[in-house]
Amino acid sequence: MCSVPHLVIEGAGVRLRPTAAADLALARSIFTDPGVYERWGGRPISDEEIVEKYLGRRSPTVECFFVEAGGGVVGFAQYHVSDDGGEGAGMDLVLLPAARGRGVGSAVVHAMVHFVRGRLGWRRFTVDPDVANERGVNFWRKAGFAPLQIVQGDGDREPYWLMEWPMPPATVTASIGAQDV
Repeated sequence: MCSVPHLVIEGAGVRLRPTAAADLALARSIFTDPGVYERWGGRPISDEEIVEKYLGRRSPTVECFFVEAGGGVVGFAQYHVSDDGGEGAGMDLVLLPAARGRGVGSAVVHAMVHFVRGRLGWRRFTVDPDVANERGVNFWRKAGFAPLQIVQGDGDREPYWLMEWPMPPATVTASIGAQDV
């Protein structure tokens, strides 16, 4: 577990607040909502799994956040480091049904992209919605992610889209000091 808490991420009308061990009841209210678990595991998530995966124990490899909008918690988001040598990572997002269709998800995506690109310097950022989750695939596409390929045969997982945020290529800047002239 990371001893230094990660940062709050602010966006347009949203706030991503880091989860903590004391947040079990709040996390339970999200992960046992049928509108959430229908696309996040297919079943209510146990307290043990919530504590193990979603309340900070995997930090800094996985950073977890509650999505706050309109004065309350309306969902959960996380980013996770990829095994690509530090080039980037992926994200996951789930909103309570009442928060969907109001622009909250897009605001979360843009805040997260701004953070991982600007603060962490990542050059690659992906999502991986199940192919059967048409609503999710459409959401990620509208938010700005581009489909790269359908991935099949990845363990027990259903086929999914690998989608990527279009990051600009890294630019090299040079400065010429007096000693270089």
